[in-house]
Amino acid sequence: MRLLSIGIDCISSIIFVIPAVIILQYAIFRKRNFNQFIAILIFALYSIAVFSVVGVPTVGTFKVDFGFNLIPLIDIVNSPLDYIKNTILNIILFMPLGILAPAIWKNYRSIKAMFFMGLALSVSIEILQIFTFRLTDIDDLITNTAGAVIGYYISKCFSFKLPLKLVDNEEHLIWYEPFIILAVMLMIGVFLQPIVSNGIWDIVLSSSWWKR
Repeated sequence: MRLLSIGIDCISSIIFVIPAVIILQYAIFRKRNFNQFIAILIFALYSIAVFSVVGVPTVGTFKVDFGFNLIPLIDIVNSPLDYIKNTILNIILFMPLGILAPAIWKNYRSIKAMFFMGLALSVSIEILQIFTFRLTDIDDLITNTAGAVIGYYISKCFSFKLPLKLVDNEEHLIWYEPFIILAVMLMIGVFLQPIVSNGIWDIVLSSSWWKR
Protein backbone atom coordinates (compact mmCIF):
# COMPACT_ATOMS: atom_id res chain seq x y z
CA MET A 1 0.00 0.00 0.00
CA ARG A 2 2.81 2.41 0.86
CA LEU A 3 4.63 1.72 -2.40
CA LEU A 4 1.36 2.09 -4.33
CA SER A 5 0.69 5.43 -2.64
CA ILE A 6 4.19 6.73 -3.45
CA GLY A 7 3.84 5.56 -7.06
CA ILE A 8 0.50 7.31 -7.48
CA ASP A 9 1.91 10.50 -5.97
CA CYS A 10 4.85 10.47 -8.38
CA ILE A 11 2.69 9.74 -11.43
CA SER A 12 0.24 12.46 -10.39
CA SER A 13 3.03 15.00 -10.15
CA ILE A 14 4.74 14.35 -13.49
CA ILE A 15 2.37 16.53 -15.52
CA PHE A 16 3.26 19.45 -13.26
CA VAL A 17 6.93 18.64 -12.68
CA ILE A 18 8.05 18.60 -16.32
CA PRO A 19 6.65 22.08 -17.19
CA ALA A 20 7.99 23.43 -13.88
CA VAL A 21 11.51 22.15 -14.60
CA ILE A 22 11.38 23.54 -18.14
CA ILE A 23 10.44 26.99 -16.80
CA LEU A 24 13.10 26.85 -14.10
CA GLN A 25 15.83 25.59 -16.40
CA TYR A 26 15.28 27.83 -19.41
CA ALA A 27 13.49 30.91 -18.03
CA ILE A 28 14.73 31.29 -14.45
CA PHE A 29 18.20 29.69 -14.46
CA ARG A 30 18.73 30.57 -18.17
CA LYS A 31 20.61 27.40 -19.00
CA ARG A 32 20.36 25.54 -22.30
CA ASN A 33 22.17 22.30 -21.45
CA PHE A 34 19.81 19.40 -22.24
CA ASN A 35 21.79 16.91 -20.16
CA GLN A 36 21.56 19.21 -17.18
CA PHE A 37 17.81 19.50 -17.79
CA ILE A 38 17.48 15.70 -17.60
CA ALA A 39 19.57 15.58 -14.42
CA ILE A 40 17.50 18.32 -12.77
CA LEU A 41 14.31 16.53 -13.83
CA ILE A 42 15.58 13.38 -12.09
CA PHE A 43 16.41 15.47 -9.01
CA ALA A 44 12.91 16.99 -9.09
CA LEU A 45 11.20 13.59 -9.35
CA TYR A 46 13.37 12.30 -6.52
CA SER A 47 12.22 15.28 -4.43
CA ILE A 48 8.58 14.44 -5.13
CA ALA A 49 9.20 10.85 -4.03
CA VAL A 50 10.88 12.03 -0.81
CA PHE A 51 7.98 14.32 0.05
CA SER A 52 5.57 11.45 -0.58
CA VAL A 53 7.54 9.03 1.60
CA VAL A 54 7.84 11.41 4.55
CA GLY A 55 4.19 12.44 4.28
CA VAL A 56 4.23 16.22 3.89
CA PRO A 57 0.78 17.79 4.31
CA THR A 58 -1.44 18.37 1.29
CA VAL A 59 -4.39 20.67 0.71
CA GLY A 60 -7.30 19.47 2.80
CA THR A 61 -5.19 17.33 5.13
CA PHE A 62 -3.56 20.01 7.29
CA LYS A 63 -3.73 19.01 10.93
CA VAL A 64 -1.65 20.72 13.59
CA ASP A 65 -0.05 18.17 15.91
CA PHE A 66 2.78 19.32 18.17
CA GLY A 67 4.24 15.88 18.70
CA PHE A 68 7.99 16.09 19.28
CA ASN A 69 10.78 13.73 20.21
CA LEU A 70 13.83 15.78 21.17
CA ILE A 71 15.76 12.98 22.87
CA PRO A 72 18.03 11.03 20.48
CA LEU A 73 17.94 7.22 20.49
CA ILE A 74 15.12 6.97 23.03
CA ASP A 75 12.93 4.86 20.73
CA ILE A 76 15.56 2.14 20.43
CA VAL A 77 14.71 1.08 23.99
CA ASN A 78 10.99 0.67 23.29
CA SER A 79 11.24 -1.03 19.89
CA PRO A 80 14.81 -1.81 18.79
CA LEU A 81 13.92 -3.67 15.57
CA ASP A 82 11.54 -0.98 14.35
CA TYR A 83 14.06 1.70 15.27
CA ILE A 84 16.85 0.00 13.31
CA LYS A 85 14.57 -0.50 10.30
CA ASN A 86 13.43 3.11 10.36
CA THR A 87 17.02 4.32 10.71
CA ILE A 88 18.18 2.30 7.71
CA LEU A 89 15.24 3.48 5.57
CA ASN A 90 15.85 7.13 6.49
CA ILE A 91 19.52 6.85 5.55
CA ILE A 92 18.70 5.17 2.23
CA LEU A 93 16.03 7.79 1.48
CA PHE A 94 18.55 10.66 1.63
CA MET A 95 21.51 8.91 0.00
CA PRO A 96 20.43 9.90 -3.55
CA LEU A 97 20.53 13.53 -2.43
CA GLY A 98 24.23 13.15 -1.64
CA ILE A 99 24.80 11.57 -5.05
CA LEU A 100 22.69 13.81 -7.30
CA ALA A 101 23.45 17.27 -5.87
CA PRO A 102 27.26 17.09 -6.31
CA ALA A 103 26.82 15.68 -9.82
CA ILE A 104 24.64 18.61 -10.90
CA TRP A 105 25.94 21.57 -8.85
CA LYS A 106 29.67 22.06 -8.36
CA ASN A 107 29.18 24.15 -5.22
CA TYR A 108 27.86 21.03 -3.49
CA ARG A 109 30.96 18.97 -4.12
CA SER A 110 32.13 19.19 -0.51
CA ILE A 111 31.18 17.32 2.63
CA LYS A 112 30.33 20.57 4.44
CA ALA A 113 27.92 21.70 1.71
CA MET A 114 26.18 18.32 1.58
CA PHE A 115 25.92 18.15 5.36
CA PHE A 116 24.13 21.50 5.55
CA MET A 117 21.96 20.71 2.52
CA GLY A 118 20.84 17.40 4.04
CA LEU A 119 20.25 19.06 7.40
CA ALA A 120 18.29 21.97 5.88
CA LEU A 121 16.01 19.65 3.91
CA SER A 122 15.48 17.41 6.92
CA VAL A 123 14.67 20.36 9.22
CA SER A 124 12.16 21.65 6.67
CA ILE A 125 10.46 18.26 6.49
CA GLU A 126 10.30 17.92 10.27
CA ILE A 127 8.72 21.38 10.57
CA LEU A 128 6.13 20.45 7.93
CA GLN A 129 5.28 17.29 9.85
CA ILE A 130 3.86 19.47 12.60
CA PHE A 131 0.91 19.85 10.20
CA THR A 132 0.43 16.08 9.76
CA PHE A 133 -0.20 13.06 11.93
CA ARG A 134 3.54 12.28 12.00
CA LEU A 135 5.96 12.81 14.86
CA THR A 136 8.65 15.47 14.56
CA ASP A 137 11.71 13.45 15.57
CA ILE A 138 15.31 14.50 16.16
CA ASP A 139 16.43 11.00 15.17
CA ASP A 140 15.09 11.68 11.68
CA LEU A 141 17.25 14.80 11.48
CA ILE A 142 20.31 12.76 12.37
CA THR A 143 19.64 9.83 10.06
CA ASN A 144 18.50 11.92 7.09
CA THR A 145 21.58 14.13 7.29
CA ALA A 146 23.75 11.03 7.67
CA GLY A 147 22.14 9.60 4.54
CA ALA A 148 23.06 12.68 2.49
CA VAL A 149 26.65 12.53 3.78
CA ILE A 150 26.94 8.79 3.07
CA GLY A 151 25.56 9.35 -0.44
CA TYR A 152 28.19 12.02 -0.99
CA TYR A 153 30.99 9.66 0.07
CA ILE A 154 29.61 6.89 -2.12
CA SER A 155 29.58 9.20 -5.14
CA LYS A 156 33.12 10.32 -4.30
CA CYS A 157 34.48 6.82 -3.73
CA PHE A 158 33.06 5.51 -6.98
CA SER A 159 33.89 8.72 -8.88
CA PHE A 160 30.22 9.14 -9.79
CA LYS A 161 29.75 11.25 -12.90
CA LEU A 162 26.82 11.66 -15.23
CA PRO A 163 27.67 11.00 -18.92
CA LEU A 164 28.36 14.61 -19.92
CA LYS A 165 29.42 17.75 -18.11
CA LEU A 166 26.35 19.17 -16.41
CA VAL A 167 27.58 22.40 -14.89
CA ASP A 168 28.44 25.43 -17.00
CA ASN A 169 30.53 28.39 -15.93
CA GLU A 170 27.62 30.52 -14.77
CA GLU A 171 27.66 31.20 -11.04
CA HIS A 172 24.39 33.10 -10.61
CA LEU A 173 21.83 31.31 -8.46
CA ILE A 174 24.00 28.19 -8.30
CA TRP A 175 23.80 28.02 -4.50
CA TYR A 176 20.06 28.51 -4.59
CA GLU A 177 19.08 26.29 -7.50
CA PRO A 178 18.52 23.02 -5.60
CA PHE A 179 16.54 24.79 -2.87
CA ILE A 180 14.40 26.61 -5.44
CA ILE A 181 13.70 23.28 -7.14
CA LEU A 182 12.87 21.64 -3.80
CA ALA A 183 10.53 24.50 -2.89
CA VAL A 184 8.72 24.32 -6.24
CA MET A 185 8.37 20.53 -5.97
CA LEU A 186 7.01 20.95 -2.45
CA MET A 187 4.37 23.39 -3.71
CA ILE A 188 3.43 20.92 -6.43
CA GLY A 189 3.15 18.13 -3.86
CA VAL A 190 1.05 20.21 -1.48
CA PHE A 191 -1.30 22.04 -3.84
CA LEU A 192 -1.37 20.42 -7.31
CA GLN A 193 -0.54 16.73 -7.00
CA PRO A 194 -3.64 15.92 -4.85
CA ILE A 195 -5.90 17.15 -7.66
CA VAL A 196 -4.72 14.33 -9.91
CA SER A 197 -3.94 11.67 -7.30
CA ASN A 198 -7.46 11.80 -5.85
CA GLY A 199 -8.85 10.95 -9.29
CA ILE A 200 -6.36 8.09 -9.73
CA TRP A 201 -7.27 6.71 -6.30
CA ASP A 202 -10.96 6.78 -7.26
CA ILE A 203 -10.14 4.70 -10.34
CA VAL A 204 -7.96 2.27 -8.38
CA LEU A 205 -10.45 1.80 -5.54
CA SER A 206 -13.34 1.22 -7.93
CA SER A 207 -11.44 -1.28 -10.12
CA SER A 208 -12.22 -4.98 -10.07
CA TRP A 209 -8.55 -5.67 -9.30
CA TRP A 210 -8.77 -3.71 -6.05
CA LYS A 211 -12.03 -5.35 -5.01
CA ARG A 212 -10.45 -8.77 -5.42
